[in-house]
Parts: sequence; structure tokens; C-alpha cells
Amino acid sequence: MKTIRVLLAGGDTEVRSNLLNILESDHDIDVIGETGQADELVEMLFSANPEVLIIDENLAEGDSLNLIGELKIKYPHAQVILLVEQEELMLLKRAMQLGVREVITRSLEASQLLHAVKQVAESYRLTLENLRERSGPGKESNAAGKATAQLKASQIVTVFGNKGGIGKSIIACNLAVAAAARYKGQVALVDLDLQFGDISLMMNINPRKTIAELMQETGELTADLVDEYFYERNGVKVLSAPHKPELGELVTPYGAETVLKLCKQIYTYTILDTPTFLDDTTLTALEMSDVVLLLISLDIPTIKNIKKGIDILDSLKLLPRTKLILNRSSSLSVGLEARDVEQVLGMKIAASIPSDYKITVSSINRGMPFYNMSPKAPISRSITELLDIIDKAK
Repeated sequence: MKTIRVLLAGGDTEVRSNLLNILESDHDIDVIGETGQADELVEMLFSANPEVLIIDENLAEGDSLNLIGELKIKYPHAQVILLVEQEELMLLKRAMQLGVREVITRSLEASQLLHAVKQVAESYRLTLENLRERSGPGKESNAAGKATAQLKASQIVTVFGNKGGIGKSIIACNLAVAAAARYKGQVALVDLDLQFGDISLMMNINPRKTIAELMQETGELTADLVDEYFYERNGVKVLSAPHKPELGELVTPYGAETVLKLCKQIYTYTILDTPTFLDDTTLTALEMSDVVLLLISLDIPTIKNIKKGIDILDSLKLLPRTKLILNRSSSLSVGLEARDVEQVLGMKIAASIPSDYKITVSSINRGMPFYNMSPKAPISRSITELLDIIDKAK
């Protein structure tokens, strides 16, 4: 077994020393660094590239969860084990939301700690290995060659906007339907608005299984298994958000990453709908996206929020993949013009979606995408033009 690279961080010297002794007693584990300083941890994480990061809750003066949140923004794929004095429900929920893989107590036996480290590392390696087997070089068969070619050609397109009511979900639905019509299927639509997603409503689906149930599968996630959780509607395979908001906590950044990697193996296009806020799961989705559609509208509160979103995308080096999309471009003027928005945001608008209140409301109420309901309407034609822009970005 290849040794597991572990980075250890804890503010208490004695606790850290005891952990170090336990970890170094196992020949399968290589402790590549240890620190008691939060600032030093950030530098070490960048240079050491560990497979598993163990953080004691007393690091950063007891503010370890906020530290983990900051680390996961910069390094969303970090596999974190959190060491605590005692397990508390609120702490466990918060840790789960942040994508922490395991929460264990300091009183845990040495064998249990070692098992947790190996389990986290093995799960991470299996995911990477599955992806390499599907897409890596050295495959001789024609079938494998076709699979690799499809993987390279497949696209993850994320519809994002950090203000509510901007129209992300309806754009995502209709873009998926347009792509399915062009590519004769092989298009997935994933609802990552995990608390309040309504893609299933807009697509007239009453799913028995959602992404929350998928995350509770005990075995290894495979392409065939993931595909079973998708419901077909209007030529699109749909993976719905959880039935209850609290079930969204089951979907970790690591889980979302695994599902999206498998989607790239199955589908030509995977369209993602996202929440208005930037949690770790959304950041992971953005980072994995080939194209990010950043939705805006001509009102000052939206522009203010989108400016913050652009700054975040810039910090993540995602702006080259980002297309600025003006939604409801033909709505009543509020004193702002498209050129004003471009000047403020420092980005050109790539496409505009006209406003059509009657068609969109009827579409939502009937659970039928307007692209199918009114294919010749200007709003439907604008979706086709948007798909053309995405295709050119390949």
C-alpha cells in the first residue's frame, strides 16, 4: 500500500505529540508535517499537498471550524478529519456542511484513529483511480478510446448568480432541454440548490430518490449507480435536490465532486443549478465547471452582489471560464443600461435573455420548459443562442 501523506495541526503541544506518536507507529502513514499555528498550516497545505489533514479543534484559538471553512475555499478537495473533545450535534452539523470527512474524539483508541485516516484516504484514492481508469492514457480498446474522447468533449456548465429571484433555475432547465434537443439526449441537469431547489417542480418530476439518497449509498459510487438516480424528462436526465432542506447537509463537497466526475463520464452536457450563496459544495461545482454562466439583471442590488461574486470567481481563477448573462434584458428600464453594467463589472455581456413574464409563469405553473412550450418565442431563441456560445467555448 502506498503510504498516506498526512498533515497534522493542533494548538496543544501535548495532544499533537500524542497524535504524532500514534500516526508514526503505522508504516502505511507518512506524517509530512505538523504545526501548532493556523498561519503556518495554510503555507504547509499549499507546499506539502497532503492526502489527509487532521485538525484539532483547539487550533486557531478554538475557532477551528471557521479556519476549515477558509481552507476549503482555497483547497476544496482537502480531506479533513476534525479532532474534538466531545461530539456535539451542532458541531457535527457544521462540520458536515464544511465538508469535513470525519469527526472523532480525542479519547478514541489509537486503532480507531488509524482506521479513520486509512478509510478517508482510501475513499479519496478510489475516486481518483476510477476517474483515471475512465479517462487516462494507455487504454487500448476502441470502447475505451471512445469513452476518453467523450470525457474530453463533455462539459459541466454551472448557472450561478448570488442574488435570489434572478432566474437561475428556469434558465438552467431550458438550457438543458435545448442541449438535449441538439444532442439527442446525453444531457444531465443537477439541482445543487440543496435546501430550496425547485428544478423537479419546473420539470414536473416527483422524484422518489434525490441526491440526498444517493449520498447515503454505502458502496462505491459508479457511473451506473449514479445514473439510476436520474429521472428523464423532456429528453433530460434530472438529479433532484433533497425533499427536505435539512437533508442537504448529507451532500458534502467531496460527494458532489464524485457525482460530477461520474456525470462527465456519462453525459455530453451536465447543467448545474446552484444556490445564491457560496458554500463549499457550490465552490467545488464552480471549480469543476468548464463554463460558468453568471446571471445578472438591470438593478443596483443585483449588480452590487454580482460584483462580489466576480471578485470571488477572480480569486479562484475562474473568470476565463465565466460568461456574463443578462436576464430579463427587455424589462422596464430602471435607469441602468447594459453598457453601464459592463463598465461597473469590468466584463462584457456575452448573451441576453429577454423578459417574457407570461410565458415564464405559464411554463413554471405547467411544469413544462418554455423552450418546448413556445419554441419560436424570442426567449426560446435566446436560449438557443446561449447554447451556441457555450458550444464555441469547447
